[in-house]
Amino acid sequence: MRSNTGAIRANRTRSSSDQKRTVIRRSLRRRPTQRGGAHRSAGSLLVAAFIIASGACSASAPTTAIEIPQTATSASANQSQSTSITPDSGATLGDATFVRIVDGDTIIVRIGGSDERVRLIGINTPELNKPDGPVECYAIEANDQTEALIGDAGGHIQLERDVSETDQYGRLLRYVWLVTPQGKQLLNEELVEGGYARSISYRPDVKYQSALNRDQTDARNHERGLWGACG
Repeated sequence: MRSNTGAIRANRTRSSSDQKRTVIRRSLRRRPTQRGGAHRSAGSLLVAAFIIASGACSASAPTTAIEIPQTATSASANQSQSTSITPDSGATLGDATFVRIVDGDTIIVRIGGSDERVRLIGINTPELNKPDGPVECYAIEANDQTEALIGDAGGHIQLERDVSETDQYGRLLRYVWLVTPQGKQLLNEELVEGGYARSISYRPDVKYQSALNRDQTDARNHERGLWGACG
């Protein structure tokens, strides 16, 4: 009996030890699995965070790329902006027929069957027909440009008086408007703006002088025409 009881107790002890070893093994097996799951979860979170950050960068990139050329374009658009002179509502414009060029700032026109010599107000081109001196720098170019601009308008011109009727040489003092399909353009201004003439004030005829002075400053700053060629 004692022998059997001892055997039973030994079996129970072994069984209890086996159960404990089984529990430990299972516990050890579960722990790596849990750690692996934790690593996988952390890895997934890092990947998700990277994707979100990448998406945010991609979304913001086009905005920066668009803003840069806009600034450059704006700067390029403001480099040289001049406002053309237009006749005011109270201006009296008289029709005239173009006859021929004398030089860059003087032309001959026909008014009512009579030929008149017209001196453009507010400007001075280099001398082409100076009696006591050589042809001045850019005089030929100014002469050709005046003829070309009138030719582009088909010879359709209108004259505007300021204050004085004539100068000391008997020439009519006038602003010459070119009549084109695009509207009226002031020949006096076109010549100054292109660097073919200088702005010069002959009082009291100064109606458009401020605008002509601005045109001259722009032409000089960009070295157009005589400002770049004549030093």
